[in-house]
Amino acid sequence: MIEISKKDLLEKTGISYGQLYRWKRERLIPEEWFVKRSAVTGQETYFPREQMLDRIEAILDLKEDHSLEEIRNILASEHSMLLGRKRIESLGILPNGLFDRVAYLKDKKEFRRGELAFIVMINEVAAEKKLPDSEHDDLLERSLPLLEKERAASSVVFLISAEGRLYVVLASEGKQPLFDSGIEIIRTASLVDLVAKLKIGRFDGNDEEATGSDGDGKEDANTPKIVNITAR
Repeated sequence: MIEISKKDLLEKTGISYGQLYRWKRERLIPEEWFVKRSAVTGQETYFPREQMLDRIEAILDLKEDHSLEEIRNILASEHSMLLGRKRIESLGILPNGLFDRVAYLKDKKEFRRGELAFIVMINEVAAEKKLPDSEHDDLLERSLPLLEKERAASSVVFLISAEGRLYVVLASEGKQPLFDSGIEIIRTASLVDLVAKLKIGRFDGNDEEATGSDGDGKEDANTPKIVNITAR
């Protein structure tokens, strides 16, 4: 069984320490899932990773419309958290044969609600844009793995069109955004750091100042060069 530490769990899901232990007290999360182990700093709490992530996703999904008592009753059955493939196919909300066309979906037997909602959204956009099946399926293939990396219910999905092709970006507050595999990250940088690199001398100096001369046209080697920035 793969485990996840309490620290990583809180970071990954975006919930607070207080929420986690309140849900434990309200019996939304089984007490036996809280496993204490010795660590360098004392004791650390670990959880069964997949079960815990699925349970928190379900709670966050339900809490806007249900009381904690209602959520506890809904979650009494493990099956209420997941939808089986046959059940989804019977709903008729996805194109026929989609599960067999997309390699990422082919062997999946159960789906989290967040996954299903995401697939439905992609399907709706594909229909609006009249995407051929090949592009629709490729978009799912590239973007579905992002949902394994980020399961916070507060995450925001951005569907971006560039040069006629669709891409997905998954963002969550306080975390680096996740990009589908069709997007190549050339470089990342903090704007603060970039500005700091430009702070050599002054901005918007005139030509005489920019040479760092003393009036004789010769540049003083010890004078920092001035960068002029023009906005267009």
